[in-house]
Amino acid sequence: MADIAQFEERILSALARIGAGIDHWPTATLASPDGSADLVRLQRQVEESSLENQRLNMAIDQLRQDLRLMEEQAEAHLSQASLAAQSLQAELDALTQAREAETAEIAKILAALAPLVDAAETAPHA
Repeated sequence: MADIAQFEERILSALARIGAGIDHWPTATLASPDGSADLVRLQRQVEESSLENQRLNMAIDQLRQDLRLMEEQAEAHLSQASLAAQSLQAELDALTQAREAETAEIAKILAALAPLVDAAETAPHA
């Protein structure tokens, strides 16, 4: 048990020394030429990273706007294509109906001509 108490005292003492050292560490680093150079370098890197993040965010926003515009254009083209397809289908239907009417009319004409052709074929040639 005495050993545990000694270890505890030693740990608490070490922690107190570490705490005291940490309290003085930032000012010591800032005061030293090497520490201030590192700090300036790190601040510059943070600023550069921040600027790069802003640039990337602007690029992402622009890409999103471009995507929205492309989607709108695609929808417009799809709508136009759908209207064109409907128009072509209506024209095809009209042509089909006209052809069916012409076919029916030709059938009537052939039916009317059939007796005349039969008569001409059976009559003697003059």
